[in-house]
Amino acid sequence: MRNVWWTFIGIIVVFVVAVYICLPSTQTFLGRSVQVSKGIDIAGGARLLMCAQAGTHPTDAEMNTARDVINSRASGGYGVTEPQVTRVGNNCISVELPGLKDKNQSAVIRSIGQTGYLAITDSASTPLAAGAKVVLVCKTAGCAPGAKVGATNAAASPPRLQVVVPGKDVTAGSAQVGFDQSGAPTVTYSMNGSGSNAWCNYTTSHVNQYSAIVLDNKVVSDPTIQNAICGGQTQITGLQGTSEAQSIATYLNYGALPVALHVDSSQQVSATLGPEYVREALVAGLVALVIVALFMLLYYRLPGLLADVALIMYAVTAFALYKLVGVTFTLAGIAGFILSIGMAVDANVLIFERMREELRAGKSLGAATEAGFTRAFPAIFNSNVSTIITCVILYWFGHNFAATIITGFAATLGLGVIVSFLTAYFASRTFLRMLVQSGTARTPTLYGVESLGGGRVA
Repeated sequence: MRNVWWTFIGIIVVFVVAVYICLPSTQTFLGRSVQVSKGIDIAGGARLLMCAQAGTHPTDAEMNTARDVINSRASGGYGVTEPQVTRVGNNCISVELPGLKDKNQSAVIRSIGQTGYLAITDSASTPLAAGAKVVLVCKTAGCAPGAKVGATNAAASPPRLQVVVPGKDVTAGSAQVGFDQSGAPTVTYSMNGSGSNAWCNYTTSHVNQYSAIVLDNKVVSDPTIQNAICGGQTQITGLQGTSEAQSIATYLNYGALPVALHVDSSQQVSATLGPEYVREALVAGLVALVIVALFMLLYYRLPGLLADVALIMYAVTAFALYKLVGVTFTLAGIAGFILSIGMAVDANVLIFERMREELRAGKSLGAATEAGFTRAFPAIFNSNVSTIITCVILYWFGHNFAATIITGFAATLGLGVIVSFLTAYFASRTFLRMLVQSGTARTPTLYGVESLGGGRVA
């Protein structure tokens, strides 16, 4: 009895946490965002197809890296709810930006589409404006694609800037936006071994001079060196606002793509599903939940009532898991969730039918309950595994061919099946065990079984 109660307490704790995550006011949980992510068919946005330059033959590794860089750039605070970035064929990348407004589209496309060579340069005593064109100069050949080899010449037009630290020597993901004591935005970042040494030597001899951050031969920012920086983090101050700080941090973190890409096509996508359609889909889900619950109650009586409680727990827990994992809700994704509600009772149907057979055979309620779960388990397990395998195949197909509708459906259905198996097998079983051990409710008709001789089940 003690083990049953501990299991029951665990189920209640999980349910309470799930309810908390599902609340509209809950934005984060354990430091993770749990906001509902809307797909492009619900939120609208932009859809891009970016392909490698003609004549180039990028490797799979280069395209995978480019995909990851673009995904990181697209997630860099442009008001996009959940970017969908996937490979298409051997040399293209599909980018869907849900929630992106018309006025921001061109700026975001420029930001995520820049192929780029990032460099921290020597602009010496001449400050340069953001966006100014420059020519990169290296001490040796191969320092930067297309860079000249030779001495700097500040008088040249456009200015020639010596590369001090190439972008590859900036530690990936190290750039962070922060605020100083006065509340002004800052950007901090760090460099790896060779870059850190070069930066230490340069800053030591160029205090109160400038070092421009350059991407694609254009100045991103040209901060002043206030002191020598050796072996630690570099901090950029004096920025105009958080948007500038976020832009600089994004460039530092994900400045260079390993392969040249161009925007093959772009289009603004209007929300094909307005709020009214979303509400109708949610109503359909609630209606499906109520109908299934009524069927279970009327047909299976008391076990059906317990299954309904488990079904409610399933719906809340599944939705909480969707938010926690970060599933993007599209119309197909909502359909997958609704479909999983019907599948959530499939296990209970198999279990309760086995229980009925065992009760009709004269077994006690406790023995019939355990036999029902034990004998139904192989069929439940095999059917759920086959569904999950199908979902994995659908998700792989949708992910690799940029079919986000398919991935949304596969994700919600697959996760829903896993949660439904756990709630049906563990929650329903725990509730029935507690009922059996209580010694109450032993009238056969409560279990949908005709009267058995003495009128009660043992």
